[in-house]
Amino acid sequence: MKKVVIASLIGGVLLQAQVLPGINSKGGAMTLPESKLKMGLKHIYMTRNSMYNGTKEVPNQQNLDATANVTVLVLRYGVSKNFDVRVALPYKQIEATAQLGSNSVAIDNKGIGDMLVMGRYVILPMKEYGYQLSIGAGVKLPTGSTDNGFKKAPPFAQNTNTPLPTQMGTGAFEYKAEVGVSKLITDDMRVDFNTMYTYRPKAENNYDFGNELSYDLSFTAAVTDKINLGIEYNGKYNSDTDMGEDTNPILRSKLPFKAFSGTVGYVTPEIEFVPFGKPKVHVGVGVSFLAHYNVAEYQPLEKQRFVFRLGYLF
Repeated sequence: MKKVVIASLIGGVLLQAQVLPGINSKGGAMTLPESKLKMGLKHIYMTRNSMYNGTKEVPNQQNLDATANVTVLVLRYGVSKNFDVRVALPYKQIEATAQLGSNSVAIDNKGIGDMLVMGRYVILPMKEYGYQLSIGAGVKLPTGSTDNGFKKAPPFAQNTNTPLPTQMGTGAFEYKAEVGVSKLITDDMRVDFNTMYTYRPKAENNYDFGNELSYDLSFTAAVTDKINLGIEYNGKYNSDTDMGEDTNPILRSKLPFKAFSGTVGYVTPEIEFVPFGKPKVHVGVGVSFLAHYNVAEYQPLEKQRFVFRLGYLF
């Protein structure tokens, strides 16, 4: 009987199962059935007031106090049996204060960020292999603003632009490739894995953000027909960054506003509410805790991230 239940879940390409992928897992290898549309809303809140260098937390010399709210609207559509596309559009609000020498710097930037368009194709279907393997590719479009409406660098750095991590976009295309794996352990437990590589050419102002490799592993279980519990590991590696024309080595060493470079990992416990017993509507909350890090230079990290997710399947 149990095998019959699992087979029925597999036949629905993971969408009829009451247990959902982890909140940060990118869905593992999941795709939508043909002609199905899903809308998702994800909100991330984080504060950065701690500085790190290598594997150590170091004094916050500039008294950086930064807050970011990022809301991402995601639309996903099943083009065919084994292929879907998704579009993600973020809205960002970044506030930060810092003391750079005798100069107090304040940043308050908000607006639409860079849009992501990706496709995912299943190469090993769950129904035939007992697990699902998919590959995907996409591009990040430079839809976010990089104009002069944003705060400038401090007075001692004349004729330079705001460090780009505080702006809404990079002003350049980025290219992405992913691999995902999903497996239903039983009818109420699942594992999802996703890894994504991002190639970043130089951005506006000759700024090099460095390339990125991210990896997410999640385990989720349905403890009732309406409640999922889960735990995730979320990690990434970014190659070294270069501020290019935005600054110089002396200024760079003093600025706490930097794009991430190095390795970092978070552990994310989470809970998901499925009010109707099926994932037509689901609401999730998670908290990501900093687990390990090895950063390439003096830079900020958030110790916690608070994540909220709302999904609706049309």
